[in-house]
Amino acid sequence: MSTPATHVQQISYNPRQAAEATGLSEHTIRRLVRENKIAARYYGSSVLVDAESLTRFYRSLPSERQIDRECAANRGVA
Repeated sequence: MSTPATHVQQISYNPRQAAEATGLSEHTIRRLVRENKIAARYYGSSVLVDAESLTRFYRSLPSERQIDRECAANRGVA
């Protein structure tokens, strides 16, 4: 009889992991933390990027379709 797999939900990332998860650079992640666009906590000198905040930031970014529509609207194309 096998035991059920335990899934641990990650609640924070270090900047490298956050960069890998989003495709952004580590430098950009650190800048977003400094600008308070992504929440983080600190343990000594370690930066712990809040996973929920990172997800919210990602979901707030426009999709390609939104960008295309905005560009077309700015050009006067319907």
